[in-house]
Parts: sequence; C-alpha cells; structure tokens
Amino acid sequence: MFFNRITALAICLALSTITLCQKKEVKIKFGDIKAEDFKPQVYSVDSSADAVYLYTAGSSYEEGNNNGAFSVVYKIHERIRLLHKKSFDKLATVNIPLFKHENDIDKISDLHAATYNIQDGKVITTNIEKNSFFKDKDGDAQIVKFTFPNLNEGCIIEYSYTKTIPFFAYIPSWSFQNDYPALWSEYSIEIPQFFDFVVLTEGYLKPAIDTASLSANTFNVLDPSGIGASRTMSIRSNTIIHKWAFANTPAIKEEKYITTVSNYIQKLEFQLSAIRFDGEQPVFYMNTWYETADKLLKAEYFGQDLSKENGWLKDDVKTAVAGETNAAGKAKNIYEFVRDNYSCTDHSDFELSQPLKKIQQSKKGNVADINLLLTAMLRNAGFDANPVLLSTRDHGKTYDIYPILDKFNYVICQVNINDKFYLLDAADPVLGFGKLGADCYNGDARIIATNPLIVNLSADSLHESETTSLFLMNDSNGKVSGTYNCSMGQIQSINMREKLKQSSPDDYFKDVKKSFSFEAELNNAAIDSLKKPDMPIAVRYDISFKPEDDIVYFNPMFSADVYKDNPDVYKDNPFNAAQRLYPVEMPYCIDKTYILNMAVPAGYKVDELPKSSRVTLNEQDGMFEYLIQQNDDQIQMRCRIKLNKANFDPEDYETLRNFFAFVVEKENEQIVFKKQ
Repeated sequence: MFFNRITALAICLALSTITLCQKKEVKIKFGDIKAEDFKPQVYSVDSSADAVYLYTAGSSYEEGNNNGAFSVVYKIHERIRLLHKKSFDKLATVNIPLFKHENDIDKISDLHAATYNIQDGKVITTNIEKNSFFKDKDGDAQIVKFTFPNLNEGCIIEYSYTKTIPFFAYIPSWSFQNDYPALWSEYSIEIPQFFDFVVLTEGYLKPAIDTASLSANTFNVLDPSGIGASRTMSIRSNTIIHKWAFANTPAIKEEKYITTVSNYIQKLEFQLSAIRFDGEQPVFYMNTWYETADKLLKAEYFGQDLSKENGWLKDDVKTAVAGETNAAGKAKNIYEFVRDNYSCTDHSDFELSQPLKKIQQSKKGNVADINLLLTAMLRNAGFDANPVLLSTRDHGKTYDIYPILDKFNYVICQVNINDKFYLLDAADPVLGFGKLGADCYNGDARIIATNPLIVNLSADSLHESETTSLFLMNDSNGKVSGTYNCSMGQIQSINMREKLKQSSPDDYFKDVKKSFSFEAELNNAAIDSLKKPDMPIAVRYDISFKPEDDIVYFNPMFSADVYKDNPDVYKDNPFNAAQRLYPVEMPYCIDKTYILNMAVPAGYKVDELPKSSRVTLNEQDGMFEYLIQQNDDQIQMRCRIKLNKANFDPEDYETLRNFFAFVVEKENEQIVFKKQ
C-alpha cells in the first residue's frame, strides 16, 4: 500500500552517498524577515487557510554525554503566518514538554521567539523576553510554555530551541503535516553506525528531498565511573545523515469513512533496533514477535497469571458452567458470565491495571483486565484460550513486521472449541458470543502465544447483510396499510443495542414516526432480540396512511432513517467532495436488500414509474440494482446494493463517488400517483 510504509535504516552498513530524491533546499535564518514576506493575502497551497507554516525544520543527532553514554540533540525552528484570528487560539501559545528519563530530564537551551508585524512598509519585531518563558508540570514532565505578544491578522510568529535528551535510544518523531498547510517542512538525523534504527514512514505525499549520505564524526563520552577520576573516551565512527523534506503539504483534515486521519499524516518515527560496537556482541532492542509474545506471557502486567492454575476461579467457573456438558455451551456460558458480571472502565489499554484476583473481586477493570480474566477462566475450564492484541480503528494501524507495542490498545480472547476458533470480547455488554464490534476490524491482530500467529481483522473480512421488506395494500377504510420488517446485520444490531441503552424502543418508534414526510400511524411496533446479543435485531411494525392529494409523490424506498450513520436509504452522497487525499475505509462490506410489494392506492393510477437499472463498481468490487415493475394494480420492486470490499484506494475515489451518486439518484426517485 502507499501508506504505512516501513523502511529499515541500516546504518551499520558502509553506505555510500545515496540520493533518492533531491530538489532545491530551503534555507531560512531566524529573524530574517522581509517586508515581502507579508505580501501574500492567500497561499496557493490552501486559499482558505487561517494560518500557514512558512517554514518548519527539525534535526536530531547523537552526541557523547557526561554520564558514560549518548544523548540526542533535537533542534527545531518554526515560522508561521497567522492570516486570521481563528488561528490565534491554537498557535499563539507554545508548549514544549521536557520528559524524565530515569534520573535525568530533558534540557532546553537557545530558546528564542518573536512576533513580526508590518507597519508603514517596515517590519516591527517584538521579541519574547526570557522572563516570559514559564515552566509548568504535567505528571513527571515539565512544560516550558510561552505566548506570542502583539498578534494581528497577517503577522508572522517564529521560534526555535534546542532540546538535549539524555537517552540515546529516543529520536523524536516528526510530522510534515499539521492542522495548517506548510510551504516547507524538513527533518534530518545523523546517527553513528553503531546504532541501528528502524525508520517507520507513513503518508502518501512525494518528498521534495529524500537523501542519505555517509559522513564521520568523533564522539567524546565522559565515563564518571573511572577509578580515582573520570575519563573521557573518544569514539570515531562513520555516521549516516538522512534528510527528508516536503513542499506545499496540505493541512490534516478529517474525512468521512476513515479509521483515523493519523494513519495518513506524512510522518517519521524511529525505533532503536540494535547496538553494534566493534569487538562486542550486538545488543538487540527490537525483538521478534516470538520474543515479544514470550515476554508478554511472562510479564506481571499481562500474561503471568495465565500460566497459573488460578484455583480461586474454580467457583466462578462452576457457577458459569452450571451443569452444561457441551464444550461450546460451557465456553459460551463462561463468556456470558464475564460479560454480564463485569463492567469495563476503559476501552483502550492492553496492560492489566491490577492482578487478576483483584479484578475478580472488584468485578470491574479495563478491557485488558476483563478479557485476560476471561482467558484465565476458559483455561481453568480446560479450554485452549489465548489473548489477542489489536489496535482499534480510532487508534491507528499496527506494523506486522515489528512488534511495537504502543501501536496496540486493545485485548480480546481467542478460544479453540473442537478445532474451531472463536474471538471473544467480554468488555462490551452488547456483544454476543464470537462477535466483535466494528472498531476491532482494523487490520491484523496478533495472538499472544508460543506461536504468535496473525489474525486477519480487516474490514474487508466483515460482511454486513440487511434485508428490509415492505408490504402495502388497500384496506376497507380507504387507507394504504401494511407491514414493515427489517432484519439487521451483526454490526447494525450492535449499534442499535448500544444506542437503545440510552433510550427505549418507544422513543425509537416515536422518532420513526417523525421521520416520515407524511402522516402515518404505527401499530404493533416491536424490536425483536434486543436483549439477545447472539441474535440479529429485527424491527417490525404495521403502518397505515391515507393519500389525499390529487397528485401523490411516493418514494418506494421510504424508510425510517432515524440513525443517520447507518441509513436504510442513501438520501445524500456520502462522498460529496470532488477530490479525496485519503483512502475510503468503510467499517464493513455492505449487502443491503430492500423489497417492496404494494397495491396502487385506491382511486389512483400510476402516472410515472422509475426505470429499472443495474450498475457495477469496478466490475467485481460491487453492484447496485433497482428493479421495479407494475402488473395491473400491483407494484413490485427489489433494490440491492452490495460492496465486496470496504477499503478503497484514493485512485478509486472518483469511481466510488460516481457509483454512490447513481445510487442516491435512484433511491430518491418517486412513483407519481394521480387521482383518477
């Protein structure tokens, strides 16, 4: 794919100069502001932007320190044009975090900041004095903050600083995109060859500069542990200098049908892989999935308790099983016992908040607490059960190759019953056995076991089927009456249960009645299986209405469009933007069928009837059919939309947009009835 690209920066190799992509560099000196810098009223990168990053540059390099190790020196320089007051709240105040690393903390130096305005053709500079820089605390971190003075629409703000990080393994990440467009953004690193870093690259933009070159440097490290007196070691090493730059990068903007925009921000992240000093055995910091799974299973904060007998669970297991002899029935009962007796306090965590025994006593915990306890109970009952790590859709993508644990935020359970595997999530009270919410379908998950296999949880593997039928006839009272039935899919059923936790079926049907464009009566309304999470929900009601106008416009696909996020009928094109930068990521594959059988209202005739049609999407990606016919005084219609995949690349966007434009047009066509 064009995103989530992973590049290994092998700086242990003798690398000659490599030029991957090279354009003219932008060089800007702090404080060098000219009158012409204020002339543009808008910028072509985004004519509607409230602010524009004129220049943003960062660099990181390793240097020897006085503690017998290495520090990372991180420098940043940013210049921003504030075009409208709307940007002041976000950009006027700068917060610089200084983190703690064991017994040391980041140090900041060379902090400079200024505001620039134009007056009578001259640049007026307002420097921020040192006594205007404040320090605050946020947990273990210190925050250096300051606010730019003398802000006016069209002004320019600028700041730069150096941060020394007393931890060689941490190279700050870098985003080339922000909430506002940037004319130029660059980042460079210089790493000695004895440090191996993996560079994780995300985004879809083409760089203006992407170069790597070989250099050399001497690193002076003061060893304070020397006998009698400290001593300085000089280490000569080749270094890799890698530089990236992007020109005219667009602002980050949320779009419909996307997991999280953070997946597509043009950015760099760095992970230490190994240390390789001459004459010494390499020390590896980035493990394989086999090593990571083994560590997690032995970790107190994750799987240590799973290897124990946990005899204190026997009474709960006995209560849950309650005499059930069938293996599947036992597992289902244990799952329901945990789901119905424990409450989840945090749906984003993969570490235990406390030991399993305390969770069992308190009957609450985060998602890891609850599903690891479920795993322990299933094992206590003799099942082959293992935890599974995943990242939810709003948390972002994971990397299959590298076990970077902070990319994960959720734990579920996998259980093997008669050689059939089930995925369980007892942290959500509206889920049935073997069901997962749509938020879990975000790519590959990982079983944490001796053999840490990948579990495919792509949205393309989740197929949602829904069937709606409407039967209408003429009754003896001169009304059109009939029955409505909608059998929902797994995810729509989950969503319905979730929403009705805050209201009631009566409230739902009141909203249904209000949603019709005509006066209608609803009777015998019911929501079947609402309290049965293993079953799909079915909505049904009897409906009657009386046409009275000389000309009646009737949409044969009239629907109770109460929940806009999952409509029965597409009233508007969900893809209305002319262009799209990001992929389209629907939560699941769609298969919706709508069936209508109705009698022509008494005293009326059909004046206009929509035409039948059928179209395909990229041949095999999907289809839409709208079949309608009149036989005497009966009208029959069948409408179906089916998408065989949920994820579409940006190059497919125009085709997808045109497809849905056609769907919307057809689903909003009217039957015209005229009084005879």
